[in-house]
Amino acid sequence: MSIYPICQFTISRRAAFVVAVLFVGLMVGAWYFLTHHSQEPNKKMPAVVEASATEKNKQVLPLSEPSPKQEVKPMVVDLGGGRFSIGTVLFDSKSRTITIPAEVNMREGAVEYMLVGSKGKVHESVFTTQAEAQDIHFAALLLKVKPAADLGPQNSAATVRRECAAVITVEWDRNGPPEKIFLNETVNLIDPSTKVISATLPPGAWLYNGSRIEADGVFAATRSASIISIIRDDDALLNNPGATRDNDEIHSPNAAKLPQKGHPVRIILQMK
Repeated sequence: MSIYPICQFTISRRAAFVVAVLFVGLMVGAWYFLTHHSQEPNKKMPAVVEASATEKNKQVLPLSEPSPKQEVKPMVVDLGGGRFSIGTVLFDSKSRTITIPAEVNMREGAVEYMLVGSKGKVHESVFTTQAEAQDIHFAALLLKVKPAADLGPQNSAATVRRECAAVITVEWDRNGPPEKIFLNETVNLIDPSTKVISATLPPGAWLYNGSRIEADGVFAATRSASIISIIRDDDALLNNPGATRDNDEIHSPNAAKLPQKGHPVRIILQMK
């Protein structure tokens, strides 16, 4: 047996071989561990990051999002003395009136509407308004108006019950006291062939039918911006109940009774 001196210590050849094998084994083991286990955390990091982002998004997102069909409830402002406002619309619980700011839109030509919103059929309406149809309707409901279920039979006048009747006037400022006339006086009846004026629209209460809800859940008067209609229109809030409502060629503005185009007016609904 040969003896090798190592730093004053001596070991046999067999012991040296065993030590060498163990050393190589440790080196190989260390290499395997570093090349395999040290990369595993990096492989798993994307999953950890994605999970954290998901959890963060869950905390930020609301529990439920509002439906696009959902309409915001109008805000009612108490002005005191029984007077309230909803947007630009004023209503009085004591006098049972609804006041709508508007302006003169047409003084000539064929018309089918008394009042529409600025996004409505402005090419055939005597007056226009910036007021929202749903604000007017909400005011009417707060005054406990009961809209008519239908507009009645074709080519005949409708019966206007008290709970859905509205006497409508138009008022505007001028030098001196304000001018005030009934809404029907602002429209003439004409012969479409001769253009001869026969009379103004007959006086009387207007029918509050309250528009309708369309198949997609939208309030029709909001979509069409139709508020007071001369011809039959169940999208509008109010309708002319007279027998002429089924003829769309015989109504024209009464320029003799109207201020100039663009002049501000107030349209007042006196609910029964």
